[in-house]
Amino acid sequence: MSERFDVLFAGQLLEGCDAATVRSNLGRLFKADEATLDKLFSGKPQILKRDADEATARKYQQALENAGARPVLRPCAEAAQAATPTAAATAPQAGLTLAPPGTDVLGPGERATAVAPSVAAPSFDVAATGEHLADPAPAAPPPPDTSHLTLGAVGADIPGLSAAQPVVPVAISAHLALEPEGGDLSDCAPPPAPAPSLDLSRLELADAGADVLEEQYRKRDTTTAPDTSRLSLED
Repeated sequence: MSERFDVLFAGQLLEGCDAATVRSNLGRLFKADEATLDKLFSGKPQILKRDADEATARKYQQALENAGARPVLRPCAEAAQAATPTAAATAPQAGLTLAPPGTDVLGPGERATAVAPSVAAPSFDVAATGEHLADPAPAAPPPPDTSHLTLGAVGADIPGLSAAQPVVPVAISAHLALEPEGGDLSDCAPPPAPAPSLDLSRLELADAGADVLEEQYRKRDTTTAPDTSRLSLED
């Protein structure tokens, strides 16, 4: 016997499709009114075709996917198994009974008693609306009294100020004199330094054009000139 399927739709869309377009496509495909479309897009699985063979189920699947919807094919055997309770689930267990509705699940000795917390609240008072929470800052001191002060005239002496001290000339020694005009103060220059005492008897000057460095320290030009024998100038 071939497998049978239920075709369901739970409001899921294919990637890249918008809900308004898919809703319009399904309305034309099933000739459904707005109430039926609202039920299809409610998010709960709705059966579109029940107990169909595989070929019919595939046709529904193709039509729904062309409309942009994502269908679900559920084998009828799974639906029947889910709807039928198993023997283990329905068989009453020995020694167990169901309590009537409304019966307390826990006994009086099994219930936890809630103890109200003991909180020592400080004696706080609520201030009136608009009242300052802190004491106001002390008032600023009054400005100084300047009523007895007047402005002096321009150039007037200010009483109470010490008088200017006279400038005392610096004493100049009797042996100092001014340099005549045009002098260069050469007599103020320090004496010339004595020539250093050097023994140059072992040194001699090389002839003009002589190599200063010894042979081993000379830089040799080892560059080879390029071969230009194959080159010629054109007229």
